[in-house]
Amino acid sequence: MKEYIRNIEQDIKKRLFENGKIIVLYGPRQVGKTTLAKKILRNYDSEDGYFNCEDQGVVDALLSHRAIVMKAFFGNSKIIVLDEAQTVKNIGRSLKIFIDAYPEMNIVATGSSSFDLANQLNEPLTGRHYEYFLYPISFSEIAKTDGDRVLFENLSARLIYGSYPEILLAKSLDDAKEKLKSLSTSYLYKDVFKFNDIKNPEVLTNILRALAYQVGNEVSMTEIAGLVNIDKNTVASYIRLLEQAFIIYRLPSFARNMRNEIKKGKKFYFYDNGIIAALTDNFSDATTGRDVGGLWENLMIGERLKYNQSHNLYKTLYFWRLKNAGEIDLIEEFDGHIYPFEIKWSKSKAGASGHTFQKEYGTEGVRVINKDNFIEFVK
Repeated sequence: MKEYIRNIEQDIKKRLFENGKIIVLYGPRQVGKTTLAKKILRNYDSEDGYFNCEDQGVVDALLSHRAIVMKAFFGNSKIIVLDEAQTVKNIGRSLKIFIDAYPEMNIVATGSSSFDLANQLNEPLTGRHYEYFLYPISFSEIAKTDGDRVLFENLSARLIYGSYPEILLAKSLDDAKEKLKSLSTSYLYKDVFKFNDIKNPEVLTNILRALAYQVGNEVSMTEIAGLVNIDKNTVASYIRLLEQAFIIYRLPSFARNMRNEIKKGKKFYFYDNGIIAALTDNFSDATTGRDVGGLWENLMIGERLKYNQSHNLYKTLYFWRLKNAGEIDLIEEFDGHIYPFEIKWSKSKAGASGHTFQKEYGTEGVRVINKDNFIEFVK
């Protein structure tokens, strides 16, 4: 079976075997965290070091809060992988006890939700862990295996079906469609239901569907509340949970100087385009008869996130808009500099808003990213 080499694999390996340090690997469900963790175990002849934290025996050992009990349970493997670690209450305390007693242990903890894992780890393990995020497979990872030509040839498929590992390895587009429909059901929200007594998947699905139809546009909590028939504070709360489950992420508005800039606006994007298609039940060719702009914007911004991570570039991302005027799709702020981008499917020049932004903030011209020149932007 074809294997895509993940960009963060080498970075993780560099951090292994640092005494008293723990590797934490975040990412959406089904994005390949377990596959990557098991590959690392194989590389170091430590296959017996894999443990699923949804197994009660693993949970009991961690909740004993006794290092000797944990050591006896997890054995002498060079590396221990604790998969879905967010399911264990007070996991940070357990890991601190374990690593304090056995600093030579090499622990990789994975999590498909940041609800409790991040909160529980940060305080007890301050300065004791490295965090990584695994996205759906990136264009650069695809190119390493298949080449740039395949990226161009399959661009329309990535625009609709995204790049979850099992989608890229699907036998056909029909197979990919069925897998995406399955993924976008309650399995995707599995971690969300464990918190805040959320029991109704229909509400979450309706909110996500509303966001999917509005991708690329500024989002109004009040408008979504009206669409799904709940109050806007509940909508905001649910959206925050969906962010913490790594299903969506937000871009805030950029505003520094001008009186008519949108200062509190926000846009939401999906980590993978395939989820948009599944939620809207629309797998038709985006380049013929559909609004391709929002899908292309979602795809390119997501790929830019992956690009920045693979190059260890810690940029802050925004969009920019003037009231009753144009906007710029993506603003990157990095190392004291500001970089504006317009993301357009077809070849075109930056709009008048780009010239306004350039004049106001003293930046270079707005770079336009389209289907013919995207390779450098994402790879």
